[in-house]
Amino acid sequence: MAIPFFNVCQAQKLKKISGKVTEPINENISIKEFKQELKMKAQIQALADEFGTLINSNSDLTLNNQGTTVNMLSSSNVKGEWVKTTEISFKWFLEEVEEKQKVYLSCEIKGKAREITKSKVDLDAQLLKCSNTNLCITQKFKEGESLYLSVKTPIDGYLSIFMREEGTVYRLLPYSNLSGNQNSCIKIEADKEYVLFDDDNEKAINTIQKRYIDELQLSTMGKDKLFNRLYVVFSTSKYDKPILNTDNGIKTLSPESFQEWISNNKLSDENFQDQVIYFTVEQ
Repeated sequence: MAIPFFNVCQAQKLKKISGKVTEPINENISIKEFKQELKMKAQIQALADEFGTLINSNSDLTLNNQGTTVNMLSSSNVKGEWVKTTEISFKWFLEEVEEKQKVYLSCEIKGKAREITKSKVDLDAQLLKCSNTNLCITQKFKEGESLYLSVKTPIDGYLSIFMREEGTVYRLLPYSNLSGNQNSCIKIEADKEYVLFDDDNEKAINTIQKRYIDELQLSTMGKDKLFNRLYVVFSTSKYDKPILNTDNGIKTLSPESFQEWISNNKLSDENFQDQVIYFTVEQ
């Protein structure tokens, strides 16, 4: 997406930052997901070092004499926003710990970021395995279970949902058969709870006819366990969708194209934000 000329001054506010994180290998997840975790932690480390942290909040970052230690995959308590990755590298190495060799992986990342000068929209998004928001919140699914998402915001805005599964990003909302002014993002109202991907729920988006709602059934695609992530994209301003491919009615794009789309929108719209929810599907 081309950045309009009148937003160039905003792009000039970006800072070049870098971060590095090293951890012993986590044998409970795949190498691909382990690398993704380290990448996210390195980004948070860089943001915390450059812009600082919200120390008085219920923090998932701890400060010590050696600096900032990232304990969880969350950027909610740093005062900066990662906009674009320009360089990333991983390095494996062995260290001897208590007379045993231990495998470590380091991630070094460079990119562009900006200071957060105002609060992000308090977006409440929860994954569900049934449409009952009081009983079914989860991030662990079984083969064949359905996936639902509840969403609520304090202000009016525009919403879209994407899911990354290994090397592919799927566009889940707007639904696959929507067209016209509902093909890029969906208008939602403030303080109203919506349950998505359920064609028989009073909390569905009332501007979308029931016959257009896609229902989602999860599969491991023959594997024992899949590590997926859902992206909840929101802005107070209407935005254009990325360029999508269509395969048997399913809208997709590459992870690289998706991240480029996210970065470009963050450059041109300070109100554009994405919330990542990690979840698993297993046999």
